[in-house]
Amino acid sequence: MTSLLPVVLDLCGGTGSWSKPYLEAGYDVRLVDMANGDDVRLMRFPHLPIHGVLAAPPCTVFSYARNRYMPTDGEILAGLSVADACLRIIAVTRPKWWALENPINKIRAWLGPPRLAFYQWEYGGEAHKPTGIWGDFVLPKRVPVPRRKPSSFGTKRQNADPQDAVTPAGFARAFFEANP
Repeated sequence: MTSLLPVVLDLCGGTGSWSKPYLEAGYDVRLVDMANGDDVRLMRFPHLPIHGVLAAPPCTVFSYARNRYMPTDGEILAGLSVADACLRIIAVTRPKWWALENPINKIRAWLGPPRLAFYQWEYGGEAHKPTGIWGDFVLPKRVPVPRRKPSSFGTKRQNADPQDAVTPAGFARAFFEANP
């Protein structure tokens, strides 16, 4: 099935917040999310030109905010298998641009330094979460606003706020504007 609209794959897209500006602009956004039963590791490659790929593999194993323990080798392998699947899809589809998002902490041991590192508040988000973007894309313009929510890093809180995992609307918009 061919699409007349530019196709953007949103891999491990969760709420679809990162791809929302593309959807609103009329792009053909294909949301693939493991929570909906779509396993990116088993995805068949679409037989149509792919304009862009957004990938946000689950970060629980690679985040210091949630993981103040040492993940097992099996947990790391499972996390890396999802990131690897996203990178294989990117390699096969050869999009115009691509980006993979994750906390910059632990995963950089396997991916190297991110092309872009930022705190979510630098794009209007509430969180302090240090975020990394790996890929081939035009850097989005930062629009920092004063941080309204204090950082919880280093507190005794067991789990990060689930909202911290949602791509801030300001970052999604800035990324879209830089990478139409």
